[in-house]
Amino acid sequence: MTTSTARAARGPRATDFEREQVDALPAWRVILQMVRYRLRTWLLNLAAMLLLTLFWQVPGFALREFFDILSGDAATGFGIWSIIGVLAGAHVMRTFGFWGLIRTNVPFFVHTMTLLRKNLLRHILRRPGAAALPDSPGEAISRFRGDVFEISLFALWLNDIQGLLLFGIVAVVAMFSINPSIAALSLAPFVVVAGISFAATNKIEMYRRASRKATGRVTGFIGEFFGAVQAVKVATAEENVIAHFDELNAERREVAIKDRVFNEVLHSIFRNAVNLGTGVVLILAGRSMSDGTFTVGDFA
Repeated sequence: MTTSTARAARGPRATDFEREQVDALPAWRVILQMVRYRLRTWLLNLAAMLLLTLFWQVPGFALREFFDILSGDAATGFGIWSIIGVLAGAHVMRTFGFWGLIRTNVPFFVHTMTLLRKNLLRHILRRPGAAALPDSPGEAISRFRGDVFEISLFALWLNDIQGLLLFGIVAVVAMFSINPSIAALSLAPFVVVAGISFAATNKIEMYRRASRKATGRVTGFIGEFFGAVQAVKVATAEENVIAHFDELNAERREVAIKDRVFNEVLHSIFRNAVNLGTGVVLILAGRSMSDGTFTVGDFA
């Protein structure tokens, strides 16, 4: 075979591989395409989430007015019945928000997962038979099951993030309008938490990748074992197979424990940041209340 003939024989596969590398989409473009695939459902989900988080703030403001009425610091013309009406209206709007989320979460989630799995399977069927899977069958199962699930879920989490961002903006503006110094000090723990979270990103990704690989090896071994039951019986290798399976599970357990412990430590730090912020408010609000610059409603 001449050099040109060999190059021509290798050309299609090399070209296909290079094309796959060039056409590989970054994660943000994959998410964007999924949102565009069901844009109307995604926008309705976003509207429902914003409605829910916005009116979740209302009981706090109503509670503020209620305690100000009891202490005599309430604005003129704002009474108990006004507070009841505001709370009832907020509850109705939150109900609409919950209804919108229920009607849009599952359709968007199921449709986008189905689209991703269909495209993955189509891509595998288009590859040459000798290179159908870049990884083991267990890795492929993990991609079809876990990765597709996470990507579709993240597209919905974008709406959650935007709703929580709106919630946070309203809360921060309200806190700074009451007392800027107390608000700034109470938010300091969250700034520290944000720095810790940013610094731990690489560690989280490393543990998550190792956990997925270990899961893929276990899943792949199970598939290979059931496909070669007759060969294992003929070779009387049952004990060796079980021993190897135990080793794979032990490796998976070790990696999963590290991943879970690390995430639980981070979650503990995040949750305690809320308690620290509340503690700062409790310490600093007493002096402001004695000075008359901080009402009982503001404290509540």
